[in-house]
Amino acid sequence: MDDAPVTTSPAPPRRPIWQRPVSRRAVLATGATGAAAAALAVLWKGNDLSQILDHVRDLTHGYQGALSSERVRVAHLLRRSGFGATKAELDHFAAMGQTAATEAILNYSKTSNAALESQLPTIDLGGTPQPTAAAIQAWWLQRMAQSARPLEEKMTLFWHGLLTSGLDKAGPAQLFTQNQLFRGMALGNFDDLLKAVSKDPAMMVYLDTETNRKGKPNENYARELMELFTTGIGHYTEDDVRESARSFTGWTLQGGKQLRYASASQLVPRLHDAGVKTFMGKTGTFTGDDIVEMLVRLRATAVRLSTRLFSFFAYPNPDQEIVNHLADTFQKAHYNVGAVVRQIFTMDAFYSDQAYRALVKSPAELVAQTLKATGANARGYTAAAAAMAPMGQVLFYPPNVAGWPGGSSWINSSTLLNRINFANAAAQRSQASMTAQTLAQLSDTLVDANVSPTTRDGLEAFAAAHSADQAGLLFMVLATPEFQLN
Repeated sequence: MDDAPVTTSPAPPRRPIWQRPVSRRAVLATGATGAAAAALAVLWKGNDLSQILDHVRDLTHGYQGALSSERVRVAHLLRRSGFGATKAELDHFAAMGQTAATEAILNYSKTSNAALESQLPTIDLGGTPQPTAAAIQAWWLQRMAQSARPLEEKMTLFWHGLLTSGLDKAGPAQLFTQNQLFRGMALGNFDDLLKAVSKDPAMMVYLDTETNRKGKPNENYARELMELFTTGIGHYTEDDVRESARSFTGWTLQGGKQLRYASASQLVPRLHDAGVKTFMGKTGTFTGDDIVEMLVRLRATAVRLSTRLFSFFAYPNPDQEIVNHLADTFQKAHYNVGAVVRQIFTMDAFYSDQAYRALVKSPAELVAQTLKATGANARGYTAAAAAMAPMGQVLFYPPNVAGWPGGSSWINSSTLLNRINFANAAAQRSQASMTAQTLAQLSDTLVDANVSPTTRDGLEAFAAAHSADQAGLLFMVLATPEFQLN
């Protein structure tokens, strides 16, 4: 008896390769099939993924004269002061001109954010259960991508990376409250900000201020206040740490049965060491606020904070002349952070060849700018926040009290593939509502219409073969080495 004929269902059609997750082989293969695989192999040409980081570094020095164009200067400003721009936003600010655009960005309190506030999900701090980590991460990422006041969010990100607290100890509601504190004092007085964060529940839990008691001082916060938040190592002694810790005694948390849920802080006088202390050569019955005031006034604090701000917005390792100028500004402005940021955005060094594409986008910057280009709904922001983890950054969860190392550490063979795959998924999700744009328009908005010959060849080859694939074309621009740079 003959065997019955075997029937098979036709295999489901496979998505084009440029719509599938990118693999290590797709990036490296020189003979890969599929338009995007071949193009990506051109964009990230190399025999080993370890060469990718060198490639990105090389690109930071290959665009001399790019900032001679005012449109590119404005685009550069929008990337550094915020999270990039849509085509409409870039057109708007470019029409204003660099000077007016800078003023509008710095004076963001005059810009209404009502449209964003009406779209944000409600975070109920008094409800049961408490907000989740995923909820506050998505909420903040939506602010980054949609805010009409981008510098406000960029400074909030800066403070989160400097005055760190994390979900490994503090609770989501506490981190959310701290995030609002940073936003409200983003460009304000550093003295005021440090005094406020010293009593902030998230910080008190994270660095154990809550356990700091008369007779049993806990030195964690006192040490990090000097080592990381103000002067840096080499400007204080162990005696200064001990005396500072005594000054901060007595603050406790209230409003929750567990420390992670406490919502307010208060000073309990009987737990405070009101005795005489000697700190940095001065003697008195100091409180924590007194310690902050003495530290903020030191030249070492001005130098360290100015260096951190310039490196965050412009480029690493600034010349001493630049640092001294910014430190002078900080001290003359009575420790106003906004005065320093204004100086950075208006100095020649910010628009120098050395500054252009000198920074690698952090995952937060990359994801926020990608979402600007592709759009997202509430679920999309939650997914995007989760997608940041394999890129090396989880919002509200820094690796340690020193924050994220940043810089070139953001890019390695694993994180790069996750960055590219996120761009791919975001582009595919947006294709139904996407406004058609040419390669020239996408390139202008996302990479200043300024790419290497290698990148240009890869993009043009893809566009020539797949001109109708808007999502694929957008993905290819987002996958370029140039887009990884800020």
